[in-house]
Amino acid sequence: MKKSLKVIFIPIMSFIFSLGLFSNGLNLNSVGTKAATMGGAFIGLANDYSAVFWNPAGLSQMKNQNFAVYGSFIIPKATYQFPQMGIDIQTINNTYPSGALGYFKPISDNLVVGFLVYVPAGSGAEWKGEDLLILANGQNLEWKSMIGMVTFSPAIAYKISDMVSIGATLNFNYGMLGFNMPGIGQYSENLKGTGIGATLGLMVKPSEKVSFGLSFKTPVKITATGEAKMEGAPYLSVPTLTATTEATREITWPMWFGAGIAINPMDNLTVTADIQYTNWKKLDEIDVNYDNQFWNLLFRDLYNFHLNWEDVIQYRFGFEYGLNDTLAIRGGFYYDPSPAPADTLNILLPEVSYNAVTVGLGYKSGNLRIDFGFEYLMGKKVECPLSTEYGMPGIHNVKIMVPNFAISYYF
Repeated sequence: MKKSLKVIFIPIMSFIFSLGLFSNGLNLNSVGTKAATMGGAFIGLANDYSAVFWNPAGLSQMKNQNFAVYGSFIIPKATYQFPQMGIDIQTINNTYPSGALGYFKPISDNLVVGFLVYVPAGSGAEWKGEDLLILANGQNLEWKSMIGMVTFSPAIAYKISDMVSIGATLNFNYGMLGFNMPGIGQYSENLKGTGIGATLGLMVKPSEKVSFGLSFKTPVKITATGEAKMEGAPYLSVPTLTATTEATREITWPMWFGAGIAINPMDNLTVTADIQYTNWKKLDEIDVNYDNQFWNLLFRDLYNFHLNWEDVIQYRFGFEYGLNDTLAIRGGFYYDPSPAPADTLNILLPEVSYNAVTVGLGYKSGNLRIDFGFEYLMGKKVECPLSTEYGMPGIHNVKIMVPNFAISYYF
């Protein structure tokens, strides 16, 4: 029976995917409008609420209570071409919101505490089933994905001296994963889970003109559970083989380490640069386990997702220039390489490398700060070979626009 099932599935599964669920891994790396519009080169500066994400030691620079709201809108446009099957398509236009909410309070001249609730990971893709009939045995099925994580981070920062500050957060994470794809009819999973991690930061300011930062995030393992559903499963007439079952996957957000520098070469100008490393190689595959024993026997091998990801290093650069006491302009650039090899690419969140440019504007009046920004990620076309075992052969590419804003009030 298991052998015959593979004969049914292989024509479909050979064109589907090994869970490329996370565009460039799991991280958005764009928390905070000021940080994002400076190319995400913020570890050595970290002088607003988003320091919780980039370098919690930077919170020690706060002199007043601060309430902050941040919002962004991820607008991806993916394309997929497979000339051998006459496929040349693009995603349905969707917008994926993200954001943050935080509050911080100096306890003394040297100690600051607070919290930030934010979305460090989130994206997705949706394709028209009518464009992919040839990959689904003529069935008009749903092809879509969603990945997201919400994190609550209580934070503390302490200024050891005028030169050295340290900081730390606990990260309570709630992860969500959902995707639909062909199986025997429609296959879908909707999983949720929790996990705890931490972020540690160090900031050194040898002078008023220069500061250095180091930041480290621990790995976070989330055991996600929920329902898996395959409409056609009962048609196999296997005893106790139901259309739905409980499913479990373990997903690991890997270790992340970054170093940054901020320099003030002239009045009103700040220039920043970061190097950020992510240990994606630890995320080799993501297995699934079904509660129903016949689901495990018949489907588990087909839906165990092989990633074969590699470690990556991001390079980020940014600047801020104060036009006057009220307005500042910002800009940046970063290179965000994909951790995925070409032969594991898929269309439900394709992994490509990006060159990204960022621009922004900051306004302040009294205790109020308002920031606006825009990121544009230009993906590099990647071709998945016909000989692939786990990916979808063809040419993949993605472009992403991210408008964002933030409002902070100091009191």
